[in-house]
Amino acid sequence: MNFSVTELFLIVTAYLLFLFGIAYATERELIPRRISQHPITHMLSLGTYASIWTFYGAFGMLADSGLLFLSSYLGATAAFIMAPSLFIPIFNITNRYKLSSLADLFAFRFRSGLVGTITTLLLLLATLPLLSIQIQAVTVTLHILNSDVEASEIAAAFCALIALFAILFGTRHPSMRARNRGLVMAMAISSLIKLAVLISIAIYVFFTVLDGPSNTLLWLKQNPEILPSLMSSNHDDSWHTLLLAFFTATLVMPHMFHLAFTENRSADSLYKASWGIPLYLLLLALCVPVIALAGYKLEVHQESSFLLPFVSQALHSEWLIITAFIGGLTAASGILIVASISLASMLQNHLILPLIKTPENVKFYAWLLWLRRILISLVMLCSYLFYMVFGAHQQIHLMGLSAFVAFLQFLPGIIATLFWLGANRIGFITGLIIGMSSWIITTFYPVILQPEGLFTDTSIDSLNWQSSAIISLLLNIGAFIIVSRLTPTYPEEIRAAEACLINTIDSPSDIQRPSFETTDIIRLLTPKLGEAAARRELQHAINQLNLDKEQMGPLELLRLRNALEQNLSALIGPVEAATLLEPLANQQGEKAFQTRDIYLLETHLETYQAKLSGLAAELDELRRYHRRTLEKLPIGACTVAPSQHILFWNNEIAKLTQLSAHDVADLSISELPQPWCTLLADFMEQSDNHLIDTHITLGANSYWLTLHKSQLSDNPDSSTVILVEDETEHHQLTDNLMHSERLASIGRFAAGVAHEIGNPVTGIACLAQNLSLESDEPEVLQAGDQILEQTRRINRIVQSLVRFAHTGQTISDIQFETFNFNHCIEEAIQLVTLDMHARQQHFICELEDNLMVDGDPQLLLQVLVNILNNACDASLPEGIIRINCTQLDQRIFLSITDEGCGIDKDIQDKLFEPFFTTKEPGKGTGLGLPLVYNILTEHYGSIKIISPANNKQKKGTQVIITLPGSKPELKDELSERSRIGE
Repeated sequence: MNFSVTELFLIVTAYLLFLFGIAYATERELIPRRISQHPITHMLSLGTYASIWTFYGAFGMLADSGLLFLSSYLGATAAFIMAPSLFIPIFNITNRYKLSSLADLFAFRFRSGLVGTITTLLLLLATLPLLSIQIQAVTVTLHILNSDVEASEIAAAFCALIALFAILFGTRHPSMRARNRGLVMAMAISSLIKLAVLISIAIYVFFTVLDGPSNTLLWLKQNPEILPSLMSSNHDDSWHTLLLAFFTATLVMPHMFHLAFTENRSADSLYKASWGIPLYLLLLALCVPVIALAGYKLEVHQESSFLLPFVSQALHSEWLIITAFIGGLTAASGILIVASISLASMLQNHLILPLIKTPENVKFYAWLLWLRRILISLVMLCSYLFYMVFGAHQQIHLMGLSAFVAFLQFLPGIIATLFWLGANRIGFITGLIIGMSSWIITTFYPVILQPEGLFTDTSIDSLNWQSSAIISLLLNIGAFIIVSRLTPTYPEEIRAAEACLINTIDSPSDIQRPSFETTDIIRLLTPKLGEAAARRELQHAINQLNLDKEQMGPLELLRLRNALEQNLSALIGPVEAATLLEPLANQQGEKAFQTRDIYLLETHLETYQAKLSGLAAELDELRRYHRRTLEKLPIGACTVAPSQHILFWNNEIAKLTQLSAHDVADLSISELPQPWCTLLADFMEQSDNHLIDTHITLGANSYWLTLHKSQLSDNPDSSTVILVEDETEHHQLTDNLMHSERLASIGRFAAGVAHEIGNPVTGIACLAQNLSLESDEPEVLQAGDQILEQTRRINRIVQSLVRFAHTGQTISDIQFETFNFNHCIEEAIQLVTLDMHARQQHFICELEDNLMVDGDPQLLLQVLVNILNNACDASLPEGIIRINCTQLDQRIFLSITDEGCGIDKDIQDKLFEPFFTTKEPGKGTGLGLPLVYNILTEHYGSIKIISPANNKQKKGTQVIITLPGSKPELKDELSERSRIGE
């Protein structure tokens, strides 16, 4: 099946325009920020690792070396699984110091422009074979689809398009510091496209060519020689070397470094990548053997690296051919675009800017943009020339392997940056040059110029390949260590090493007041950037730190200098930035630190963490011990200078005020939010050193605090330490105790009243009963019945008083038995509906079946009737009362919810107090809920009232009752208690 040149050109252009459209929509926020800046989006962009090597070269590796093709997937998987110990520390360094490439990182670590230049050139040399195979794969695929087109013409047109779109992607903004959200989004989409293409092709051939699982197994049994040929490998010894090479390449390849660190906004995406990218690579790897088996069955004997397009052609499926082509185009274009942007940045910062002076009378940012565009075009030109001269006739997987072995030479530098303080620039340069020279002699030269040498056209000589890779790496490491030990390490290298190793602040060598001003900064930057750009950089740093340009103290000036160096690192590289601002670090003021500067000194000492020895180390450890003691003190503590500035702020007071020590650093008391500014300022002014039970309100919560203060010395101008005790819990316990004592006293009073009333009421009842025997007059008999009814009512009140008086004791007449709680609820509803008002309510019951309870059914019936009566009284006519009862873990949960007016929060704490009622006089005794509480307590239950039940409408009340389910042992215990009580 042959496609025309126009069709192929339109497919390539349409795809690249699609990617650019995604980037454009992201920058215009047509795609919401919550999507474009989501950690998952950045994680998916790291799928750019799956380049042509993974998309095409894996098939060549599978045919040549069997399962060894998995090394590229497993090496990257190992790297991402170790993200917390590898990716996260590098991200912290690059993000803090605005390092945009591997060359920037090494130049910063070794404080040497020469290190950055050598790294840039060698990394470009190592990357060219990798970029060449991307061009080769697309070119060969296009040639397969249209054999009439010359390969050189296809490659030239493709490189020109990629250069154009790389310029559009990477140099659209004047601010070179801005992260390119559009680029990340476009790469994330391309990663999804690659995955979708490979999975769809694998599924299609699995069911179309291999005819599903059962037929595949049958075909493999009929052709037993196929599986051994796919799974066997003559290069088992190469596994560990290949895994290490791909592991290193995941970190140091320009496009991976750029996406993982330069375009990253938070470490969260790297944590997600530790499982997301291994899963992504696993799905890709599973597709490779399936498609390879389909190639065997279709008897595709062309070059194995291009199995995808050949299989598509063998099936004569136009959509399959286009899908495979788009997949390969996606894999190649992503790495070419990102790598060219990253390499151009390195060439600019470490090759061009150190060698040439910024032209006068130019706009600095526009000049940088045009320089970056030229360098991107130059990188693509070099890639095209490398392909035409060396890569056009080489196998993809062999060219890729030579690149990955080269990336292995940068591993010692990564390890030294993260873990070795003693490494220096001379040792790094020596080791890297020796290792790369060995790679050029033993790997690069044989692959590129002598195809029949170390690498043959059809297979890998495992012994020589592995030996050359290991020897190159060992020579690199050996020279690095030996030379670093024998040569001096400069102080600036040690400080940079400490900054990388333990992520400390980049501070001057001694802690003194800086004497420079903002005008000195402009004067230093103008010769390199121009006055307009210098002023813009200064203002950008001031805005970034939220500083007042007119009022800058020593801490602000030091922060400003560090921020400027970090910002300039993104523009002109870390070495150039440090060189420009170096005179500021050498200026020292005449005044020593004053009182309020203690915070600055303490901050530097605490974060610097230099390795001291002898008495100095012991004193520093003692200082840290005392500081940690104060920070962990379970009482809030702060120290205030005579100028009212805060010098110390421990963890407890930070927890109480919701203000961290960083938030209050260098603030005065008057600058704190309310109520702390008023509380602490007034306490500082009063003569008394103690302030007891002060009430404050924070949001919806109330707190009671006790404050103490004392001066640190007898000097009137000394600092003051303030202790803040949170007495809220103690205050609440005291209130609860007083409430319990009040209830107990009311209970004793209730018992006495019940006893005194009982005897007269009994006499009145007897006299009323005698009236029926002494007279037959209807009026007298009616009066007697009314008297008896009223005495019975008095008796019920008296019994309620007696039961309340028994709170905390056993109710003597309680009769425990196991009964169906559902029947009890239904009976309560029937009793309540005898009342005219209750009859108008709608009761909606949702009860689980067979809810068995151990208890006194009459007492619990009394509880339910009381609660339901209250719900009916609170509800309007035709109201709805919902009754829900469920069982969970041997506990019965009953909720009764009405739609009434609810209960005010001010009186909710009084609901269980005797004689408290919200009903009109004569309609309630105020003993119902206390009696309910008493009965439920005797049944090991509880009651909770929530009002309002409907927060949106602010109405309704929900009563939640908890009771234990039926337990024989509980029943025996309660029966025994009842017997003892009698």
